[in-house]
Amino acid sequence: MYVEKQVTQKTSIRGLSVLVIESKRDERDLLSYILESHGAAVISSASVNNAIGELVYYRPDVVFATVKALEYYSIAEKINVSASKAGKEILIIGVVESKRNIYPLMTQDLNCHACICKPLDMTEVVDLVTTLVGRYEHDYYFM
Repeated sequence: MYVEKQVTQKTSIRGLSVLVIESKRDERDLLSYILESHGAAVISSASVNNAIGELVYYRPDVVFATVKALEYYSIAEKINVSASKAGKEILIIGVVESKRNIYPLMTQDLNCHACICKPLDMTEVVDLVTTLVGRYEHDYYFM
């Protein structure tokens, strides 16, 4: 007897361009490593000013930015201006220091698409990006 089972699998993030804005080097390197190991092209920046400069020449598909960058430097508005010039949507993901700092309307207040908490987990990062970008495929297995 054969039973059809549908399984949704996340595909890789291969081919996506990602900008990472994080002042702490080890956390910036970890996030870059996670994304690059799954096929994304990553540019990382330690400062908001350098990241804004990158947006002039580099139009990423996804931006990871710390909550501090989103709150104090209004980087979401600058990213959206850059996106409108390029004629595409740039997904913004806020990186939060801990779960206790997250509140229900945080994404709306920060003008971003999603938030993720530290410590960063490889599976959570990749699943979040693939879900937001809409890169998934349905595989059918017969048992």
